[in-house]
Amino acid sequence: MNGGIEMNAKRMIALLAGCVFFAGCAAPLIFFGAGTAAGVAGYKYYEGVLTVTYKAAYIDTWEASNRAAKALGLVVKSAKHDLTEGKIVARRAGGDRVTISLKYKSAKVTEVGIRVGTLGDKNASGTIAGQIRKELFGR
Repeated sequence: MNGGIEMNAKRMIALLAGCVFFAGCAAPLIFFGAGTAAGVAGYKYYEGVLTVTYKAAYIDTWEASNRAAKALGLVVKSAKHDLTEGKIVARRAGGDRVTISLKYKSAKVTEVGIRVGTLGDKNASGTIAGQIRKELFGR
């Protein structure tokens, strides 16, 4: 009897995993893994922008974003910020425009929006977000 319940649970997990994958949410999961344990409070991909909420101070996230752009070989065209918002505009080697927008949310929370290209590129945005996380938290 327990074998049937266990098999149904496994099927439900497989079905749920398939739904997440086919809904287009799998790529960010690859980059973030156990994201909340690594300083990521949440993320979403909507209309070509990957939005990631980091558990980090705004200025630390700003500096990490600039280091991430450099580490990934992006050519930064402009980088400006004030006390609550900032924007980095860069180009990838292939010429695609990259925009990294930062917003102060609280003393230890910063929201970062990443768009690669005109329509967005989820995988490339995820790579940038992962590099920002690495620059912030060393993982």
